[in-house]
Amino acid sequence: MNSSNLATDEKDLIKRVKSNKEVFIEIYDAHFQPIYNYAFYRSMNHSEAEEIASQTFLAALEKIQSFEYRNIPVVVWLYKIASNALTDHYRKKGKTVELTNDYVNVDSNCEPEQVVMDRSEKEQLIQQLKDLPSLQQQALVLRYIQDLSYKEIAQIMDKTEGSVKQLLHRGLTCLRERMVRYA
Repeated sequence: MNSSNLATDEKDLIKRVKSNKEVFIEIYDAHFQPIYNYAFYRSMNHSEAEEIASQTFLAALEKIQSFEYRNIPVVVWLYKIASNALTDHYRKKGKTVELTNDYVNVDSNCEPEQVVMDRSEKEQLIQQLKDLPSLQQQALVLRYIQDLSYKEIAQIMDKTEGSVKQLLHRGLTCLRERMVRYA
């Protein structure tokens, strides 16, 4: 499906949701998992990610009547709402990100020693990621975990594409330096 068909489909979906809020379930079904994943990789906590994702879709449903489609994908709008919800959450709570083992997938075919090494390396990478400045962390999660384009990230973060590339470069450089120190 090309981008003009996608834009037409999304525009039509927004119109249908505005006339019947029950149609919102289509937006929810299509975008819940990416929004949840984004919230999880920013919070490193499943219950907080569920809360943020729920807040995101509730806010989107409440704001859908005032939403104007301007050739920006609906998912970008949802990421922006999620980003704001995360900011509010941390402002209220204070930025304490707890690491859990929930994010570490274990391959059952691996030797136990390899599982321990993989888990240790992943934990260290996640720890270093969470210690980055918030904007660098957000840009890295959106690009390398959520696989969004520079343009989409720029729209979500209200930055230029050049600023996003700079945040990504600085974040990756900082992560590399920290991981070398860890090794």
